[in-house]
Amino acid sequence: MNRSRNRFRRLLDERGVALPMALAVLFVTAGLATVAAREAITATHQSARDENAKRAIQAAQSGIQNAVYQMNLIQPAATQCVGRNGSGQLAAQAVGSNGWCAAISEDLGDGTTYSEQVSQATTATINSITVQQRQISSTGTTNGVTRRVLLAVQAATGAQLFPTGYAMLADQSINMKNNAKVTGGLGSNGNITLKNNADLCGNVTPGPGKTYSHGPNTTVCSGSSTANAAQPFAIQPVDLGNATPNDNQRITNAIANSGSNKDSCGNATACSKISWNAATRVLTLNSGATLTLSGNKYFFCRLELKGGSTLQIASRTTPLETYIDTPENCGSTAGMGSVVFNSNSNFVNLANNPAVFVLYVAGSSKIATSIDLSGNDSSGSNAIIMAIYAPNSSITYANNLNFTGAIVAKTIDLKNNAVITYDSRVTSITSGSSVRFYQGYDYKECTSVPTGTTPDTGC
Repeated sequence: MNRSRNRFRRLLDERGVALPMALAVLFVTAGLATVAAREAITATHQSARDENAKRAIQAAQSGIQNAVYQMNLIQPAATQCVGRNGSGQLAAQAVGSNGWCAAISEDLGDGTTYSEQVSQATTATINSITVQQRQISSTGTTNGVTRRVLLAVQAATGAQLFPTGYAMLADQSINMKNNAKVTGGLGSNGNITLKNNADLCGNVTPGPGKTYSHGPNTTVCSGSSTANAAQPFAIQPVDLGNATPNDNQRITNAIANSGSNKDSCGNATACSKISWNAATRVLTLNSGATLTLSGNKYFFCRLELKGGSTLQIASRTTPLETYIDTPENCGSTAGMGSVVFNSNSNFVNLANNPAVFVLYVAGSSKIATSIDLSGNDSSGSNAIIMAIYAPNSSITYANNLNFTGAIVAKTIDLKNNAVITYDSRVTSITSGSSVRFYQGYDYKECTSVPTGTTPDTGC
């Protein structure tokens, strides 16, 4: 009995421990909850800041894109850039004393803005092409978070259209295969691929960060460089403003055998095999047709030489320029804006100089255009002697084609025993165009504010 009473008294003596224990548990729980809440608040804050930083960098990049678009639209002179006039409209304005134009700012909404500035142009020679270069600084801000970027841009001036030493230059890619042979360099802003017995004697220059690949049985001359270009090749667009006035009427007069200014198509039978529509500007030489161009400038929507036809350039020392309009300007119907030389057709340059016949093909960024050279004559013994400048078009060379001159295109596919030989006389060809089409080549992220007196510092 006494033993039971003692045990009960001990239990009564421990009744005061429960409350402190409960309080201790509550304090620990509250502390853990506070830590968790603090971590959650910190994570939320960090997430919001990361989101603002991403939006700020995107805003800065939008400023870059807008500046490039405005320059290509307004076409400011070298000592000018784009600003806003008193009416708020975009206009060319002189640069400031520090060589930079005033900033252009935009409110993108939702707490996001950007402010961009453009430098005056400087002249440089890149890949043997004369270019104008500028810097664009752009600052994006979102809810107080700022990011700043810098982009270097360049535009070809047209002082020399074809880079020295290069038989072919493509803006996107070059593929050479199936016994094709090139004497001269290959340049590209994209990849270059050689395979299946391709034979090249010249430098192979893929674009910055792009690749040169070759399969078995390909040959490249000893001593030729295969290094990447340090900067992209600058390619000027075709300026169709240079295409008028033109000599298209000479073709009409030749077929009608009327007028004093006319081209030659031989006898009435040969002339009847020329299909020419002055309204649609489509010229087709059917089998048996012969046309000798003796004007200085022509402007077509489509040019096609069918098998057994001949297009001839009279002997001359000054350039004859042939422009192919955009498919959009030609009604956007199939085949517009393109050139086709079918197998067994003939192109004869009596001057034997590629610099005196230049084929300018404007092409399109939305509608595919092409130049199909399937061969000159069946043996390939007679060379096509010309320069082709088609920066927005794809070119296919095949079937024993023998070509002398140089080519600029969007993509180039060379195959099936085609032979191309570079002729240095093409370096004398200039566009005479004032169009400057700027494209970026060097992107940097910078400190949130410039570290010096000009916007390009701190990058």
